[in-house]
Amino acid sequence: MPCAAARSIEDMFDDPQVLAEDMVARFAYPGVGAYRGFKHPVRFSVTPLPEPFAAPAFGEHSVALLREAGLNDDEIDALRAKRAVL
Repeated sequence: MPCAAARSIEDMFDDPQVLAEDMVARFAYPGVGAYRGFKHPVRFSVTPLPEPFAAPAFGEHSVALLREAGLNDDEIDALRAKRAVL
């Protein structure tokens, strides 16, 4: 029966194989600082991958999503006034 040790996520950032595969990157996050995250869990020999990027800040895309949903600036401002969105 095949088996392997179960490791925590925190251990994976320092795993020799993960480091050898260059899978970890340091990302800047507004208001928090830097954090380590995975670049790409899977790579393909021919298919190019996008550059890794940090997670979006809280509310970073709110306006764009609300506009895409059909709201105008006045409606978005009203939601902000009610603290329903950032």
